[in-house]
Amino acid sequence: MKSVRTRSPRWTGPFLRWIGLGVYTLWVIFPLYWLIRTSLVPSVDANSLPPDWFSHLGISSYQAVFSSGAFLTALLHSLIVSACVTAVAVLCGTFAGFGLTHLRRNVRVTGNYEFWVLSSRMAPPIAVALPLYFIYVKIHLEDTLLGLIIAQTATVVGIISWIMIETFRSIPAEVLEAAEADGCSSWRAFRTIGWPLARPGAVGAATIAFLLSWNEFFLALVLTNTAARTGPVALYQFIGYESLNLGQLAAASCVILIPTVIVVGLFQRQLVSGLTFGAVKG
Repeated sequence: MKSVRTRSPRWTGPFLRWIGLGVYTLWVIFPLYWLIRTSLVPSVDANSLPPDWFSHLGISSYQAVFSSGAFLTALLHSLIVSACVTAVAVLCGTFAGFGLTHLRRNVRVTGNYEFWVLSSRMAPPIAVALPLYFIYVKIHLEDTLLGLIIAQTATVVGIISWIMIETFRSIPAEVLEAAEADGCSSWRAFRTIGWPLARPGAVGAATIAFLLSWNEFFLALVLTNTAARTGPVALYQFIGYESLNLGQLAAASCVILIPTVIVVGLFQRQLVSGLTFGAVKG
């Protein structure tokens, strides 16, 4: 007697996939929800175990955070440093990307310079921060915004240059060669052809540079003290020796998250198109 195989309904597969995606989404979103909830509950309830799920919500923690002039100054420092690092890193990375993909065709260049550029991200931050601190002490750049901008730019420019190298490599060489055949100089070919085609990659690279600089903690912790303290380092002021103001710490963390959410939300399309510019080659 033959056994009859019962087929599962067609909706079973999609239903299970949606269940899995829903569980994964909750797993990812729950820490963010808990952070926001902690920032809105009173300080007493924020530290309670087990947590009080029905505690009264308020903005007292945010009021305390914004009343701190030191934290607002640190946010301003983060904005200045991130903007300068993004501008300098994208400018240097764009010229490096164009030079290593286009100009090297016209001269005899040997060596894997692209790997050398990317290798600047391989060193652990502690191996760079301590020697850099001693150098900054000698030249009086410690605890300054200029010193922090230089240090963060040096760590970010490698990955930005790599992105721009891949972006310019995706541009057909025939387009730039045709421009040169028509009498365009290298600078004019870059300005009129290379840069407009590479702009999505540059916007994506700028977004990454901003996020890396805004979230940088270790270099800012080692190279600054009070005069040039940034937002991530300023979170320490809510952690005492034997106390932890969890509500204000969560509120300050939410405030620091706002610029990253805005930047990614505004430039999401450019970020995706820029990072995938060189993924598919015809």
